[in-house]
Amino acid sequence: MVFKLKTSKETMLIFAGINSSVHLQPFALCKLSLALSLRSNRPLSEEDFKTNTDGLELNRQTITGEYDELFKALIMSFEGKYLPDEEYFPKYLKAHIDRGSALLQAEFKYSNGQIYQHLLNIDRGV
Repeated sequence: MVFKLKTSKETMLIFAGINSSVHLQPFALCKLSLALSLRSNRPLSEEDFKTNTDGLELNRQTITGEYDELFKALIMSFEGKYLPDEEYFPKYLKAHIDRGSALLQAEFKYSNGQIYQHLLNIDRGV
């Protein structure tokens, strides 16, 4: 059983940039990235699975902690199919984190330094 995943280099750079501004650690940024990827309501593409593994090495426990089953259920619900543990981690979780990190970076840029307030109000309409 695999207990570690490696993000893409791009995700690592995005996390480093956000961390330097708001001091959020990678484990928190992973959860935000995953949430934004699922929120996008856009199915994962083949390209989402073809990212490199030149980024951060993260432990499964660090990313999902005691909520691992919840994260797995959310991803399976999003995918609309059962995912054996070998597919869920690291394949699908990594794909969502890498895709979500780009979404997080866009939201961070849009937030004008108020990322916490922005994320709290992200679904409020105009």
